[in-house]
Amino acid sequence: MIRDRVRVLLIGPLPPPMGGTTRHFRTLVRDLEANGEFDVRVVDTSRGDEHARLLSNLRVALATLWAVLRRARRVDVVSYHASTRGLVTVGPLILGLCRLVRRPLVLRIFGGGFGDYYLAQGRLRRALVRHLVLSADVVLLQTRRAIGQLRAHARGELVWFSTYIDAPATQPGPGTQPVADRCCRFVFLGHLWKSKGIETLLYAASRMPAGCSIDVFGPADEYEPGEIDRRGAGRVRYRGVLTHEEVDARLWDYDCLVLPTVHPNEGYPGVIAEAFAHGIPVIATRWLAIPEVVDGNCGLLVEPRDAGSFVGAVERLHADPVLWDRLRAGARAKAAEFDHARWSRVFEEVCGRLAQRRRLRA
Repeated sequence: MIRDRVRVLLIGPLPPPMGGTTRHFRTLVRDLEANGEFDVRVVDTSRGDEHARLLSNLRVALATLWAVLRRARRVDVVSYHASTRGLVTVGPLILGLCRLVRRPLVLRIFGGGFGDYYLAQGRLRRALVRHLVLSADVVLLQTRRAIGQLRAHARGELVWFSTYIDAPATQPGPGTQPVADRCCRFVFLGHLWKSKGIETLLYAASRMPAGCSIDVFGPADEYEPGEIDRRGAGRVRYRGVLTHEEVDARLWDYDCLVLPTVHPNEGYPGVIAEAFAHGIPVIATRWLAIPEVVDGNCGLLVEPRDAGSFVGAVERLHADPVLWDRLRAGARAKAAEFDHARWSRVFEEVCGRLAQRRRLRA
């Protein structure tokens, strides 16, 4: 019956813009709405293209707090989904409101850097984070590494909650390039930031095996497109920006994803999960939690900021079709770990358990 459904207030960013966090939150909302056991109410915290503007941030924060104050009493569970910055600024206020109305709170932190953030703080700030964030009923963390960093400090329950994706919307069709007999078509997808390893790609360009190339897609934030082409020696080429749907379709054209990242907030990059869903192995850095998702069964790990190590991995895959084929099979198998339905069930179980606990105490 309707009165037995778990009433959940989901607070987080919906598209636009279309990005990793907005796609993740939209997928979770959609999955819960499709589950007849849940009654879902949503507060959208997206700031559109004004995400870096102080007044926009303040406006959204005040609107979010007002929505929680008005609606939290009418639900069984409140869940706030945000970056580290959102968790440490707005999260404590949401926690206070939930305590006031006696509703359990689930905090979900995007990215993999919250444990590093916490450990880098002084004693006083750590104490504040423990009391005002890590004391939520449940905190969802994207990586096992973050769970290990925070386990001894959390007052609430920590739950591993991976990145996830939908299955590819497209399948290889007549317009797709045929599968090559060896690995030579490499692709980078993401922001063109130095922290994402663009310098490694450019330094490696002239040393790559003949016939190998890297197509680079993404917003040219820290580079001019012409710079990529000029320094890329004809082998690393800037190809523009793709929509999410275009990413899905274009990935079928490539043999391997490259992501030599040293980004400080790196968790489980969604682009890696996308590559696995297309049966594409990955060359990535041995960095933070990346080894949790890329191993010898589905890709190769290289040393951070080491163009020589990166070139060596490219050469291995190009020269060894048997290895490449084995990693392609491993990537397809690994994709099941990032199925959105699996992680939506984890979230549903958490909310159902908290709702049941609250009803027993009422």
